[in-house]
Amino acid sequence: MRLPGRGATIITSNGKERSYFCLAAWLTGIAFTLLKGLNRDPWGVGIFDLDLITLLTGYLFLSFGSIQAGIFALGQGLLMDIFSSGPNGLSALIYVGVFWGIYFGSLFFNLQTENGQIIIVSLTIFIKNATWQGVTALLFGDFVFSPSFFYTATVSIIGTGLLTPLLYTVFDRLRGVPAGEEDAPTLQDLKEPPWMNDHYG
Repeated sequence: MRLPGRGATIITSNGKERSYFCLAAWLTGIAFTLLKGLNRDPWGVGIFDLDLITLLTGYLFLSFGSIQAGIFALGQGLLMDIFSSGPNGLSALIYVGVFWGIYFGSLFFNLQTENGQIIIVSLTIFIKNATWQGVTALLFGDFVFSPSFFYTATVSIIGTGLLTPLLYTVFDRLRGVPAGEEDAPTLQDLKEPPWMNDHYG
């Protein structure tokens, strides 16, 4: 039982802010997925080709830990499976792979730096797109490489990667986190199971 006082108030407020942001991330991801499904850009390239789900997964991983990020990635993938005509479970599998891409990427690059964020998110999206094409080609025996696919993939990989540091800064400001004071998981945090440390509590 926590003793009443100023410290307890701060902890409670911080917990509420974390919950509010996670809820906002889920709603944003859901809205983005639905709008992307409705969007039909005749040019084949548009703002919905930016991979906001991967970007948000990376931010949740950076700010809240692996559990929240993993649940978010799996949940968004399941949502895509519900509203897509593809094989059941394919999108969920792909976005679980996105989570692991960010996890392993953070072991080699610093997700707390702008360069690290760009590299990790861009590489994860590249691997995601390659995996998607490989799995669909394996399942349906059909692989189509067109200029529109190339342009779309380029926008998704490079555009999302370059936007990542900017949007992460915006997210920090919305949460009231001062620059340079983000509570990000360290390398030791990533190597240890979540229940062995307090970071993910």
